[in-house]
Amino acid sequence: MQGTLRFELVVFDMAGTTVYDDGSVLECFAAAAQATGLSASRDELNERMGQSKIEVFDELARRQLGHGAEASALRDRAYEVFRRVLEGTYQRRGAQPIPGAVEAFRWLREREIRIALSTGFYREVTELLLDRLAWRDVTDTVVCADDVPEGRPAPYLIHEAMRRCRIWDVAKVVAVGDTPSDLLAGKNAGAGAVFGVTSGAHRAVSLRRYPATQILDSVQELPAILERLNRIGMTR
Repeated sequence: MQGTLRFELVVFDMAGTTVYDDGSVLECFAAAAQATGLSASRDELNERMGQSKIEVFDELARRQLGHGAEASALRDRAYEVFRRVLEGTYQRRGAQPIPGAVEAFRWLREREIRIALSTGFYREVTELLLDRLAWRDVTDTVVCADDVPEGRPAPYLIHEAMRRCRIWDVAKVVAVGDTPSDLLAGKNAGAGAVFGVTSGAHRAVSLRRYPATQILDSVQELPAILERLNRIGMTR
């Protein structure tokens, strides 16, 4: 162990935060919308990155068709196409970590800080990513949209990670993500620190509109930032 920090758990988003995303997830969203006649612009879809995917399709289908069986059927068709395209993309291309992500995990491990991954993806594609990245033993837990009653910006992904890691004090939790939904989920969960990263779907000018402790270029910067916050905290 190399010193103790005041934080006990870091909850990382996956695609765009710890897993490299070249825009593929947005492309899969757009392809599913186009294939099924779901009305949604690329900007609207990008704004919803980080959220539960089926919840996104449900919202958009109800906006287009109102509440009822027709909207539910459109939601299900769009979600099925999205799943098929997304899984095919990861099967073909594999997955790569964001530079510095593995090193950040290692740094946290050395300080006995728990590590959780959270994602708006469903369980099957989450497992596919973990296999492609060989991350089965890298983190303490992985929480996906299937595991909680509601996805981001609700706080439940973070709270479920806390429950699994047996962390009681939300002030000792750090949330890290690349979308407005990630930042709002961190705020809604009451996390002690919330960091946005510009390695994914949104640039700094967009993320700064939302509550965050700091906006970083990538998770590569996280260890140094946590060290600084710990020094500040220890002097209070």
